[in-house]
Amino acid sequence: GTFVVPDSISTPANSAVQYLVDPDTGEFRLRDGEVFNYGPFNHIQRPDTTWSAGAFIDYDLTDKVTAYSEIMFMDDYTDAQIAPSGNFYRTNSINCDNPMLSPEQLQIICTDQGYTGSDIAPLFIGRRNVEGGPRTNNIRHTSYRLVNGFRGDLNDTWSFDAHALYGTAIVNESYINDLNVDRIVKSLDVISTPDGPACRSAVNGSDSDCVPWNIFSNGGVTPEAVDYISTVAVAKGWTKTEVASAALTGNLGDYGIRIPYAEDGIVVVGGVEYRKETLDYDPDEVYSKGLRAGSGGRTPPIHGSFNVTEVFTEALVPLVQDAAFVGDITLELAYRYSDYNLYGGAETYKGALTWAPVESLMFRGGYNRAVRAPSVLNLFRPQGFGLGGSEDICAGATPTATEAQCLNTGVLPGQYGTILSNPADQYNTLQGGNPDLTPETADTITAGFVFRLGDRFSGSVDYYKIDIEDTIGNLGADDIVQTCANTGNEQLCSLIHRDSLGTLWLSQEGYTETTNQNIGQLAAEGVDVTADYQIGAFDIGLVGTYMLADRFSNPLTDYDCVGYFGNQCGQPDAEWRHKARVSWALSENTSVSAAWRFISSVEIDDASPDPDIGNPSAMDKWRTNGIDKIDDESFFDLAATHRFTERLRATVGVNNIFDTEPPLAPSMSSTGFTANYDPLGRYGFIRLTYGD
Repeated sequence: GTFVVPDSISTPANSAVQYLVDPDTGEFRLRDGEVFNYGPFNHIQRPDTTWSAGAFIDYDLTDKVTAYSEIMFMDDYTDAQIAPSGNFYRTNSINCDNPMLSPEQLQIICTDQGYTGSDIAPLFIGRRNVEGGPRTNNIRHTSYRLVNGFRGDLNDTWSFDAHALYGTAIVNESYINDLNVDRIVKSLDVISTPDGPACRSAVNGSDSDCVPWNIFSNGGVTPEAVDYISTVAVAKGWTKTEVASAALTGNLGDYGIRIPYAEDGIVVVGGVEYRKETLDYDPDEVYSKGLRAGSGGRTPPIHGSFNVTEVFTEALVPLVQDAAFVGDITLELAYRYSDYNLYGGAETYKGALTWAPVESLMFRGGYNRAVRAPSVLNLFRPQGFGLGGSEDICAGATPTATEAQCLNTGVLPGQYGTILSNPADQYNTLQGGNPDLTPETADTITAGFVFRLGDRFSGSVDYYKIDIEDTIGNLGADDIVQTCANTGNEQLCSLIHRDSLGTLWLSQEGYTETTNQNIGQLAAEGVDVTADYQIGAFDIGLVGTYMLADRFSNPLTDYDCVGYFGNQCGQPDAEWRHKARVSWALSENTSVSAAWRFISSVEIDDASPDPDIGNPSAMDKWRTNGIDKIDDESFFDLAATHRFTERLRATVGVNNIFDTEPPLAPSMSSTGFTANYDPLGRYGFIRLTYGD
């Protein structure tokens, strides 16, 4: 364990010394860089079992009207092992007459700091429950979806579709073998009695079950103490969606409504929809009071919902058809008005144009205004403490930020160079929803063309530019600290709360606020390409994306993440990535295929020349650890498919056949490595399919 002894003599306390109980000698000595290796305990990929089923029913009531139903079910269960829980600095003091303290510990913790007798001395304890073993996190999701509706024709011109939908996703979670914070506090508050050391709470009768947790000497922790401080936390919750919708579709050409240069008439759709979204979360006392030592804080029960009523219309308008020197031109139009009970009305619309001057070439382009309303989780997720930060640029003996910058972030004079860094690179954040959120607004522009050369080659090139305003999310903890340090912005710096020792992790007084807000803008720009070439029994295909920009901005920061990954940019944002596939039909029933997945090189975002994300002083650390850059990565897959009968077919394959290992980084999960690179190496599979 780690015992942090604050310097209580100076005023204010501005430094601390870390000690540990030597695992071999039992001596209480200075901690010299030892850290706990939680890697052997944690699954890099959770084991998972999923069952799904569905049914689709159509019943013709008449020649023109059909009743239909859709029934879907999914059950997912995952049981993951996690490193042992512990007292993650959830206690901050010790009584000096505690009989578990050795004379040496009493001298260092109490006497040298001016405390005597039954005084309460400050002491932060970090100690894993290694005697009790790892934690287990069980999560089950069960989802149901039911649709009932009618569709059919009113006459030869108009058709209709009306339906109702009910969907729910239920979560049941249990956390086993965590530690109870209240019991940890009681098990460390120990006094001497004629029968030996005993919990104060057991002596005064407030908790007769309490057993001293003696972590101050080797072998001092008993099974009874582990049983007492261990706990199980249980929570359940569900989200629910209810929809009622109706639409009419008509071909106005039957009434002679068409553009003079077109043969086909205008096709229109109009409809109305009502939707309600609900979130309920019901945790037990351990969750709701934040008694799990291994969690960031309280997760209280909550109930929230919103509803929206919408009207919409769409039109497909042929402008020109089969005209000499012009070809075909078609216009698409759409409009929707949404009335939300929480924040009023929102309008969305689009216009798109396609032009095919010849049969083998088509140009296309469009403009689209869209909104994304806050989800029930965005709005009503309980606010509480979590672990959202990954670095403190003002921690350690040689901080990467200057002293003046660190003073901006709340570091007190004299604390610079003495603030403890978290060996697990995890820092406290206050996270949660916000019922005052408003919808995001996105404008999308696209332009491109599709072409065909003979019967063998086809391809497409499309440019896109997406700008999103009032984005729903949170300012990242690392963004907040870095930008505050650089600019001293009062609004931003007010979100940083350092504890008495200057840390953002040692106690819950140290944290960064990262609750949901409509915080700024996102912009993405790029080019998508596809190509397909058929020659004989071979089919060669390519799908790729070239990123031109992936920008995040708000009034406090503005940066582009293309070509970078890391604490600010998150997952690798490669400039170019593609998937190429070659298929070979060996016979009418048998084929083999090979695929090439490629991701271009990326640099860590501290290497960016942009001061909003770049941190040149940290580059030596990244270079030393070999993670300043990830080179081009290629993964090759191979598969074979054989059809035994008209309905029965089998596929056998191997992904990542050369067992290319993923790059390693300080925090693979936060930088999205498992979503971009193969974390488990070579992977084989067999798939049997029976059906049409």
